[in-house]
Amino acid sequence: MSEQLLNYRISGNGSPVVFLHGFMEDISMWDELLPHLPVKAICIDLPGHGSSPVDFNSTPSILSMAKEVEKIVVHEKLKHALVIGHSMGGYVGLELIKLVPSLEHLILFHSHPWSDSEDKKRDRERVANLVLTKASVFIREAIPNLFYNPSKMEDAIEHYIRLADLMDPKAIGWASLAMKNRFDLAYLMEKNPEKFTVISGEKDKLIQVALLDVFCKQNKISSIVLPNVGHMAHEENREEVIHLLNTIF
Repeated sequence: MSEQLLNYRISGNGSPVVFLHGFMEDISMWDELLPHLPVKAICIDLPGHGSSPVDFNSTPSILSMAKEVEKIVVHEKLKHALVIGHSMGGYVGLELIKLVPSLEHLILFHSHPWSDSEDKKRDRERVANLVLTKASVFIREAIPNLFYNPSKMEDAIEHYIRLADLMDPKAIGWASLAMKNRFDLAYLMEKNPEKFTVISGEKDKLIQVALLDVFCKQNKISSIVLPNVGHMAHEENREEVIHLLNTIF
């Protein structure tokens, strides 16, 4: 991409925290949390999401996303900030920690450090192809699956569907392939366990939560598993997420 910066927004006062949203989301996913957090929040639209562009001629890559975020880290002098990444944003956060080792801490929020299995890689390719002709169908199937109890989260589901509908289907496909192409970065967490916190949902259908929790305990990485939530704890149990983040920030 060019030297143009990704779209981002700064709000609040306190220690700087970089907020990285997930797949088919944008910076608005943090809106209900930020008023309750004592931080200077730097919320970034990742490439192809929100108001940030993506170069469709580039190789889809989580690392390339992280390099775009790094430009903002440098521009805003955030080299000692904390980072929180939701789902895909956690993958970007791990690459960002590699690029900027001075970053203080990374919270993996419904995210993990491993690369995709072969089955998952095939599914990412299927998604990338499907969205070119049937993006609306994919969006309406995928988003309810993020929640433990979709019938109780209809307003939130409609909100995230509206967000995803605004995306260029090619950008959805590009991001899906970027996740497929990412590297296993578990060794970063094993080497520096004190730099990471993992927050998971007990009922998350997208992550092997029990395996992740064992990995964290074996490596003395702080791990919190929230009961009765899926992949979207900031919507399903907002008060508990706010409480947890305040203990970390």
